[in-house]
Amino acid sequence: MLTHAGSVTFRRTHGAPLFLVVSSSDGTHWVLPKGHIESDESPEEAALRELQEEAGVSGQIITRLPTQEFETEQEKVIVQYFLVVELGSCPPSEARIIRWEHEQAAVGLLSFAESKSALCQVARLIKELRLEGHS
Repeated sequence: MLTHAGSVTFRRTHGAPLFLVVSSSDGTHWVLPKGHIESDESPEEAALRELQEEAGVSGQIITRLPTQEFETEQEKVIVQYFLVVELGSCPPSEARIIRWEHEQAAVGLLSFAESKSALCQVARLIKELRLEGHS
């Protein structure tokens, strides 16, 4: 059963797409926006809510990605990530540092294997779907 939802969010540019990474809530890691799925929301709703809360970014889901599983000291986590294109921004409700980076820099910043894997999947998918161009 899914426990978390998150997004691999990109921004269209005139060149290669830029990917969103955010600082963790304690500021010690770079992560993708994600969080617990609330009982009254779908994974899609949770992913877009977390994106807004953590980064102040509104986006549109393009597709669902394969789930990622890992264990923390507290729980087994099953994350449903989504490929999301940035639509706009608003003030975030959490105090996070956000960065927009090219694929290699974003992968290099990310602290965890599941995040790196999800971002690499998205980078390949963006090329396959030819989504990288400016809007």
